[in-house]
Amino acid sequence: MLRILNLGAGVQSTTLYLWAIDGQLEIDRAIFADTGDEPEAVYKHLDFLLSLNGPSIDIVKACENSLGDNLVKGMNATGQRHISIPAFLSLGDGAAPALGRRQCTAEYKIRPIDQRVRQLCGLEKGQRCREQLAVQIMGLSFDEPKRVVNVKGRFESIAWSKPEFPLFDEYMTRADCVAYLEKRLPNYEVPRSACVYCPFHSDEEWLRVKESPTDWARAVEIDEAIRDKTSACNQHMRATQYLHRSCLPLVQIDFQAKAPDKQGRINFSTFDCEGMCGV
Repeated sequence: MLRILNLGAGVQSTTLYLWAIDGQLEIDRAIFADTGDEPEAVYKHLDFLLSLNGPSIDIVKACENSLGDNLVKGMNATGQRHISIPAFLSLGDGAAPALGRRQCTAEYKIRPIDQRVRQLCGLEKGQRCREQLAVQIMGLSFDEPKRVVNVKGRFESIAWSKPEFPLFDEYMTRADCVAYLEKRLPNYEVPRSACVYCPFHSDEEWLRVKESPTDWARAVEIDEAIRDKTSACNQHMRATQYLHRSCLPLVQIDFQAKAPDKQGRINFSTFDCEGMCGV
């Protein structure tokens, strides 16, 4: 039975990858799903992980285009229906903003990894299998029970693969992973894994995005595009879309940093999250 690490290249999944290198966790290989719009630091970190000569890392993509490019074009990964990110939606009536539908995680993270795992298991497209052929190892920690429940629910209808949560089972929190990484990789900072324009960014994380001119320029580009009336993603939209919860353009916001957090995390526990981003 194949043991596959779903590698987000963030704090938790990096912990598991290093466990595998050190013989603390058995995996056959890891898979990283690239949206095309990860931070520069994540791509550099991925290169670092590849240099460690640990278990093989497959890099998969949903399609040739990046998530951001398809978003503006109003396409999903197969060039068909509109793909959305959970942008903040304002009707301009003073009411609290709503949160848009999130298709991005399923289309650009979950599906490409599942397709690659099926290939590794020898399953053809559309082929059904009632035998468990793989274990997909998830980097969800003990402080993320809601995400664990969501992932378990997603696998209930799947026979050929089941999830495993080593961090959760070992009562390891994200803070525990940070402490482990500080000892295992001294003087090295593992980045946050999320698209540069993810609406779930805290102000601290937006400040981190601004530290990279390339990442910031891309975030601003997408932020402006989702309000451009000529963009396909704006067709038939009554609400105005923003990447920041204040419903202001990114370039107008004075982001407020709070207590320093070197690992710059998002609190996913308050969102109905599929458990694939930010790990």
